[in-house]
Amino acid sequence: MPDAATSGAAMSDADSPVVTVVTPAFNAEDCIQRCIDSVKSQDLPGIEHVVVDGGSRDSTIDIVRRAGLRHVSERDAGIYDAMSKGVRMARGEFVHILNADDYFAGPRSVRTLVEAMRARSLDVAHGRVRQVRADGSTVRTFGRDASHAQLLRKMVVAHPSTMVRRWVYDRHGAFSVGFRIAADHEWVLRVWPKLAVGFVPEVLVEMRIGGVSTASANVVRAYRESTAAAIMHGAGPLRATFNCWYEIAKHLAFFRRTFVDTSLTKQVAAPAAQPS
Repeated sequence: MPDAATSGAAMSDADSPVVTVVTPAFNAEDCIQRCIDSVKSQDLPGIEHVVVDGGSRDSTIDIVRRAGLRHVSERDAGIYDAMSKGVRMARGEFVHILNADDYFAGPRSVRTLVEAMRARSLDVAHGRVRQVRADGSTVRTFGRDASHAQLLRKMVVAHPSTMVRRWVYDRHGAFSVGFRIAADHEWVLRVWPKLAVGFVPEVLVEMRIGGVSTASANVVRAYRESTAAAIMHGAGPLRATFNCWYEIAKHLAFFRRTFVDTSLTKQVAAPAAQPS
């Protein structure tokens, strides 16, 4: 049976939250508490946190209930279906999607985005994301300003750092479940030319390596889906296909160098660090 809960009475328009943070989750007991804590630590009042769970079989929902968050728990069609459900549940003027294994980089992340959007009359604002290992060490920082033409070549927007006015989803739709890994890229390509978009050059979110889009087994599929999205939105098929395989090769080489070479170095260096 689906499990749904709402915390607090129905809000009037005057009492509506400023920001809704939507967190899709599935069997996330090892990481969701940090995500929740990072939302609670934000220094902007008026934030609601909605969790959309895919029917977890671990203690994820127990953790969410203890935190008193609005939530739903039921089977879904994947992470982007969960995101779209959360968007429909949102009551805030602004919506930010923060995955269960991600967390805000500091207490001013949400305020920074909201203030930028209000000051610059933006419909969408995005910044930078730091990818980190389980021990907190940095793998890389990504996310940059990009035109629609640049996005046709590669997804360079850090979606976990993106804040969107809620009416944008109402008017242009949420995420296509036809894309299992790259629906964020398809959504960005769909809306970018129609909106006032701004970049905030700060690290706003930290993202743990190992999620759906960063798992090495999904790399080829992710780039193929991104290529399909680019062709749908105007990219030339031949150039898009070439870019796809170039980016796959570059990505795999980077992660092999980052993880495999580092691991080998540690194995070789370890005996020298042993006490005599």
